[in-house]
Amino acid sequence: MFSQGFRISGKLTNSADGSALVAWQLRINNTTATTDNDGFYVLNGIPSGDYQLEFSKPGFKISTMPVKVDGKDLKLDFKIQSIAVEGDSENGITEVSLNNVETDDETKDQNISGLLQSTNDPFLSTAAYTFGPLYFRVRGYDSENQVVYINGIPVNDGENGRASFSEWGGLNDVMRQKDFSNGISPSSFSFGGLSGATDFLTRASIQRKQDKLSYSFSNRAYHQRLMFTHSTGLMKNGWAYTFSLSRRWAEEGYVDGTFYDAYGLFASVEKKINNAHSIAFTAYAAPTRRGQQGGSTQEVYDITGSNFYNPNWGYQNGEKRNAKVKRFTEPQLILNHIWKIDDKSKLTTGLGYSFGYNGTSALNWYNASDPRPDYYRYLPSYFTDPAIVNGMTNEWKTNSSVSQIDWDKLYNINYSFNSEGKQARYIVEENRIDQTQLSLTSQYSKQINDHINLVAGVEYSKYTGHHFKVLSDLLGGNFWVDIDQFAQRDVNTGLLTDPSSLQNDLNNPNRIIYAGDRFGYDYDIHKDNSQLWCNTTFNYNKIDGFIAAQISSTSFWRTGNMKNGRFPDNSYGDGDKNNFFDYGLKGGITYKINGRQFVVVNAGYQTRAPFMKNVYISPRTRDGVIPDITSEKIASADISYIIRYPWLNARITAYQTNFKDQTEINSFYHDDFLTFVNQSMYHINKVHQGIEFGAEIKATSAISVVPVVSIGNFRYTNRPDATISFDNGSKPDTNEVIYCKNFYVSGTPQTATSLGFKYFKKYWFGNLNFNYFDQMYLDFNPERRTSYAISNLGSGDPLISQITQQEKLKAGATIDVSIGKSWKFKKYFLNFNFSISNLLDNQEIITGGYEQSRFDFATKNLAKFPPKYYYSFGRTYFLNVSFRI
Repeated sequence: MFSQGFRISGKLTNSADGSALVAWQLRINNTTATTDNDGFYVLNGIPSGDYQLEFSKPGFKISTMPVKVDGKDLKLDFKIQSIAVEGDSENGITEVSLNNVETDDETKDQNISGLLQSTNDPFLSTAAYTFGPLYFRVRGYDSENQVVYINGIPVNDGENGRASFSEWGGLNDVMRQKDFSNGISPSSFSFGGLSGATDFLTRASIQRKQDKLSYSFSNRAYHQRLMFTHSTGLMKNGWAYTFSLSRRWAEEGYVDGTFYDAYGLFASVEKKINNAHSIAFTAYAAPTRRGQQGGSTQEVYDITGSNFYNPNWGYQNGEKRNAKVKRFTEPQLILNHIWKIDDKSKLTTGLGYSFGYNGTSALNWYNASDPRPDYYRYLPSYFTDPAIVNGMTNEWKTNSSVSQIDWDKLYNINYSFNSEGKQARYIVEENRIDQTQLSLTSQYSKQINDHINLVAGVEYSKYTGHHFKVLSDLLGGNFWVDIDQFAQRDVNTGLLTDPSSLQNDLNNPNRIIYAGDRFGYDYDIHKDNSQLWCNTTFNYNKIDGFIAAQISSTSFWRTGNMKNGRFPDNSYGDGDKNNFFDYGLKGGITYKINGRQFVVVNAGYQTRAPFMKNVYISPRTRDGVIPDITSEKIASADISYIIRYPWLNARITAYQTNFKDQTEINSFYHDDFLTFVNQSMYHINKVHQGIEFGAEIKATSAISVVPVVSIGNFRYTNRPDATISFDNGSKPDTNEVIYCKNFYVSGTPQTATSLGFKYFKKYWFGNLNFNYFDQMYLDFNPERRTSYAISNLGSGDPLISQITQQEKLKAGATIDVSIGKSWKFKKYFLNFNFSISNLLDNQEIITGGYEQSRFDFATKNLAKFPPKYYYSFGRTYFLNVSFRI
């Protein structure tokens, strides 16, 4: 017996194969227990009475079942088997499951209610799936603010901090199990990120026992997908195996000139040595090759009659060829050891190694005209003679050799120079990053007593990114010379006096290169990172809370493999090391008004080493970093009111986050200086504040209403400093101030709303969503917000406002609908899902874009280099059929 009540304990297992179900949370009478790796849970101090036992897990809605405590301890062993629909979260298809629960107590055969969404939070579910096509970012945060793990191994990119979900694309079946924390709430496997942390649990013993085959058909980035998964579950001999294969492909996607060819490969094997020790090995890869879409100006969209015009492709021998092709494969190997020390403590250790390449092709040219079809000099707006304007407009509408890349022309020009023994004028190159990362993590958890739980961990990672350029295709030419044509021009005009300045590699001057050779630049970026973190949670009858802390050490440096002629003294060999020591502290309190209503307050402060992509001014040519390099400072707080009833699940949150000392680097051609420059912005401060609301209201036993609202205010709060560095080294750096205070953060709608309706009955389900987006702003060119940009303009000149104001994009609305059905035939399951996004085919929603970095400082002519836009797809559909044993 316990002084404050009775003990409820037991296990949570899959009734199909007896495997433990982990990452579930059970709550009763304001007391919370979380299942361990063996599915075991304990709830202490429960007084006599009738209760609703709550089951919850990331990826599922909160479910309840009645439990009676009557003067004794209880042992309830639950066996759960999913018997309904599984959807495709990657493509916005709602996941539906129904779980039968069996116990050894009098509550046997009670049902847990249906799970109608991919998360138990209506707001986050809608934000991920319904708002996704508009590139909505929760609280306006960039993706580097969410940390992602797979089996406890961090998988965020070593240079930009972002997790690339495409690295495990097509492996939906084995990536469903996950542990998730939202925002700055506590995490059981990490200190967490500003916008949360996710750990995908892919060990073979956790996977459902199944053989599953699914086929999908769509008109989006890819048209067809085929997936097969085989999983044994944990067998009696202690072994478990899971294998998954997939392919996604399209000869041409939604946008002209794009194609898609991707594979997914996954294998996991695990051995449960005894009740205390398990060892698991996981490997996955997703080799992908796809043609990319390019943004363009509104003039081009209007002339071609399509907001999905793509300048990256043209016809070659009657077939479409894309100049910008993305190729990548970055396999990951993970070894885990799980040691259950005793019923109250556990140690989980992981070793991860990733490797592979990521490349993007592009056209390059030497002493020749620009081959891009939408280059500003080729557009009707460049000309003033009406006859020429009309003629050019007609050519654009009728002649594909004008409106698209003319591959035959590029080949013919190269052939003509071959006969003269000269280098090719046009080539296709590939910009590559070959990455390797070694990671070691260890997490220790300890249930100190009935109220306090401790989790601590250590992480270490060693990253190397090898950056270089490869000549992919000479386009019929004989050879290429590895010199910098802009430096050659500057030498010829006398801007640069040293002839060696034109050499990309002084160790190999005037090197002749052929297809497959590296050229242009070649360097390595190294990063070592260590972290130590601790998270303590406590729970009592009326109060739950947590406090978490982290310290970290980061060191990164550049190693040049070429000696650049413009910067011979700091381009070759190891550069200076940049070292940072950072810390973080956060905590939160949950006040339980009753068992159904809660008030949650969280707050945190942390420093963070800058990401390498925002530090090096021009890493392709030299080892130089931004001035006054320092760690970023982040302070964040939120307060939420949460309601959880069987008929209502709702949350409203107010939040504010302040960023200080962010950095940003932009490289572009400066029309006044007539050379490429690198603009470093630093001491950037921002505020992200707003309100988010989401609810799921059970209108009837079959119909739910889901209103969701996000209202944000994401702005720059100061005037950052900036430095202009000349890429050819011809002039000293110049300093300036960027007048962007109160500008909006771009790339996401700051207002997003949705009214959804859900239907679920007899294994039929349907969804209908009405969505509205507003407060979207274009990414701005900092050079237009300087005193130099408006120099020589008199006070009150209307051009000042036109040059400096930030463009607001039009609001937009969409309607989404989906339907699905699940059938069970003995031990066989057949599932069908069909969804339509943007049902009314609204093709006028601009999802993003950017002001061109080029600006005519002399004439202040904004029309010369107008913004480039990206539009949201019109009506798209996704059909998925799966068969499972």
